[in-house]
Amino acid sequence: MPQSDRQMVLHNVNLFDGTGASVRAGVDVLIEGGRIAAVGSGVAAREGAERLDLAGKTLMPGIIDCHVHITMLGDPDEVSPVTPAPVLAWNAAENARRTVEAGVTAVRDLGARESVAILLRDAVDAGRMPGPRVRAAGSAICMTGGHGWWIGRQADGVDEVRKAVREQLRAGADCIKLIATGGVMTPRVDPRSPQLTEEELRAGVEEAHKAFVRVGSHAQATAGIKNAVRAGVDSIEHGIFLDDEVIDEMKQRGTFLVPTLVAPENISRYGIAGGIPPYMVEKSDRVRADHRDSFRRAIRAGVRVAMGTDAGTPFNRHGANAQEIVLMVEAGMPAIDALVAATRNAAELLDILDQTGTIEPGKSADLVIVDRDPLADVGVLCNPDLIAGVLRDGQWMRRSPALAAR
Repeated sequence: MPQSDRQMVLHNVNLFDGTGASVRAGVDVLIEGGRIAAVGSGVAAREGAERLDLAGKTLMPGIIDCHVHITMLGDPDEVSPVTPAPVLAWNAAENARRTVEAGVTAVRDLGARESVAILLRDAVDAGRMPGPRVRAAGSAICMTGGHGWWIGRQADGVDEVRKAVREQLRAGADCIKLIATGGVMTPRVDPRSPQLTEEELRAGVEEAHKAFVRVGSHAQATAGIKNAVRAGVDSIEHGIFLDDEVIDEMKQRGTFLVPTLVAPENISRYGIAGGIPPYMVEKSDRVRADHRDSFRRAIRAGVRVAMGTDAGTPFNRHGANAQEIVLMVEAGMPAIDALVAATRNAAELLDILDQTGTIEPGKSADLVIVDRDPLADVGVLCNPDLIAGVLRDGQWMRRSPALAAR
């Protein structure tokens, strides 16, 4: 039988479908040709279909991480403009494998040199290596000497920003990243400082949206966040210093917040003793409390949230992405909302909701099988021993021996 006609039934599973609905017990999911063919009770399959009895396990959509740096390893000091492109590519391939095996079936890379993330996307799509779906921004666009210049395309003025966006689109980017403020990891810049102006940001957004491409903006300082939101970006990345005015504006416009709580958390946790440069630790310690407070106020106000980790920053390893979900819950987000942020909402932000993000007939079989109920304890998603299986497009990326024996 051709691979495209093969069927598999995931039988008698507890289903979290990613839509925000409660978990349903005793559900069958039929997979055919890498897609979800049916969801229900006692679904019919052809003779010879593989059938897995998943009683007691939970099935959920693959996790989607809206903010990663796939070429970075999470080492203590990742600021390097000189790492050779082949090394970046090796890093990216290994990080992609670890990511998908952990149950993260789609990512958005928001800054990589040498178009490595764009080329990785194409290699994964062609089946040459295992990995998640990749949406790639190419180089982040920043002002001269601005945050992220070492993985960025430096641009000053409206016309230069337009040109920089066009360059990323020419290289194959399917999203764009604009740097609206300073940040933690770049030396000699302050997270509270605005950088690209509202006019520059608006020009970048216009160029991207003309090409039907979404824009994420690194934005930590209050003034810079406001500039980015007014310029029309689709997502605010980090959002450390939100005030009530910009929270209301984001809610009215439908702007997503991608909080990346884990990035400063791990820098502060591991600190100078872990080998992280003192300037990073000092800035992280300074913003951490405000970051959590801004997140709490945003979710109380009803701002749309999509999960993102900033994976690749110090001690923020690829494959450990689910730690962000834990932090969102610890900061006050209900577990079901945090899981929706990491599935359906994230797929909407990445413009792949027609393909993945929920478990519905017609969508790709990007699925995670968990030994325990993640709604009862989202921390189970951080434990590889409790991830029984991961499917991407119906292909096994991870399958525990116990599951294989069923």
